[in-house]
Amino acid sequence: MLYQLIKEEGQFLPSEGSSIHPLSLADCLERQLLISPDNKKELISSIAGDSLEDNLNSYDIKNGCPVLYPKEISNAWLDGSIPLSYSVSPMQQYVLLSQIKQSKEINAPLDSVPARKHQFRFKDFCKGLTGLILDVGSDKPSHSMQFLPSDCEYLGLDPYAGDGEFRLIGLGEILPINHSSVDAVLFNTSLDHMLDYHTAIEEAYRVLRPGGRIVIATYAWIEAATLLTDSVHFHHFREFEIFGAMEKYFEIEDVRRYEDPKHATHRYGLYVMGTRRKD
Repeated sequence: MLYQLIKEEGQFLPSEGSSIHPLSLADCLERQLLISPDNKKELISSIAGDSLEDNLNSYDIKNGCPVLYPKEISNAWLDGSIPLSYSVSPMQQYVLLSQIKQSKEINAPLDSVPARKHQFRFKDFCKGLTGLILDVGSDKPSHSMQFLPSDCEYLGLDPYAGDGEFRLIGLGEILPINHSSVDAVLFNTSLDHMLDYHTAIEEAYRVLRPGGRIVIATYAWIEAATLLTDSVHFHHFREFEIFGAMEKYFEIEDVRRYEDPKHATHRYGLYVMGTRRKD
């Protein structure tokens, strides 16, 4: 299958920043955005303010970031990871596999030409977004939010704690976010890091308000898509896999295909925006 790929001209200068409003933990609690990953009950602050609680469970706040893993995961955590064992539960096995993959994460430097090309593309693709945006796989929020419209609100979620910037620590496959509470969900080059990407897309549908949007930026592979030499990703997507996972939940609104920013010919950059279908 051949497509006419978009070619850009320009220097792809670094972003000058954004006036987008990032939500704080206090904002999240005031708006009743956060729910337990175990029972979907609303989370409130503990009396001491060092954890969030539902009616049964408590979730620690570390470096200002709530750690919202299911208790099955956090209870097994030891020295920053789940110990390798063949007797762990399916949920623990799942997170253990992700943990192994993420241990070798290597991204292009943020100021490199390929990274700047993607940033340029993503910012243009997202320019029509409004309201509260949930960035799944946000990494460093102060960087990631720069590519969104200035009148939006921003909430980042990542499976790993960073350098103290506020974000939710949790899984894209089990979003600790209340139903129908955000206006857009982003998977900005993060979906191929999620083994169960179908569930991640279903979760995006659940937390989006009616008419809300999903944005997926990833590579689509034409050939040489083997994972046998990839120590980082769970997927080398073919385009039909992305659309197949979306079709039940979203109407496709926009699709753009760009030449690989590293000039590879076996894959291309795929940007997809969908609108949440009615229940």
